[in-house]
Amino acid sequence: MIEGSLSRRYTKALFQLARDAGQEEKIGQEVEQFYAAYSQTALQQVLNNPAFALEARKKILTQVIESQQLNPLTRHFLSLLLDRDRLPYLPGIVSCYRRLLNEVKGRIEAKVVSASVLEPERFAQLRDRLHGISGKDVVLQQETDARLLGGLQLELEGKIYDGSILTQLENMKQRIARGY
Repeated sequence: MIEGSLSRRYTKALFQLARDAGQEEKIGQEVEQFYAAYSQTALQQVLNNPAFALEARKKILTQVIESQQLNPLTRHFLSLLLDRDRLPYLPGIVSCYRRLLNEVKGRIEAKVVSASVLEPERFAQLRDRLHGISGKDVVLQQETDARLLGGLQLELEGKIYDGSILTQLENMKQRIARGY
C-alpha cells in the first residue's frame, strides 16, 4: 500500500502519543485489530457513507470500539479520523504505524513464499540467516504458492530475491527462445 503524506502525518502523531505513554506496541495492535474488523465487514461502507448522519456513524463507531475494549488513546484517534472523514486513510496509517514501530524496535519485515509450508526448523534457520544479513530482528511471514514448484521467493527491505524453480524455468525458456 502506498502511504500518502496525510496518512504519515496522522501516523506520526499517533505514534508519538503512544510512545509518550509507553504503549506503542499495544496501540499498534489495537489499530490493526480495529482495521481488521473495519475492512472485512460492511462497517467500512457505513462509517464512510455521508448519507448517514455523523452522529449515527459516531454511535456505531463507539459501539465497535467498546466491543473491542480499545485503549482511550486508540478510541480518541479513531473518533478523530471519523470526525475529519479520514477513515479511508486507515490502511495507509496501519502500514505506516507498523513500519515506524519496527524501526523503533529494530525489526524488519520479510516475506517468504515457497511451494509448500516450510518446516519449523527450516523457517527458524531462514529467519536467523536474515537476522545475520540485516542485523535486525526479522518478523518473517510465510506464504505458499504451489506454482513455484520448489525453491523460495524472499522479500526483504523492498528487494525481492527469487530462487524459485518456476523463475529458473522461465529464464531457461527465454534463453532458448533467444538462441543461447
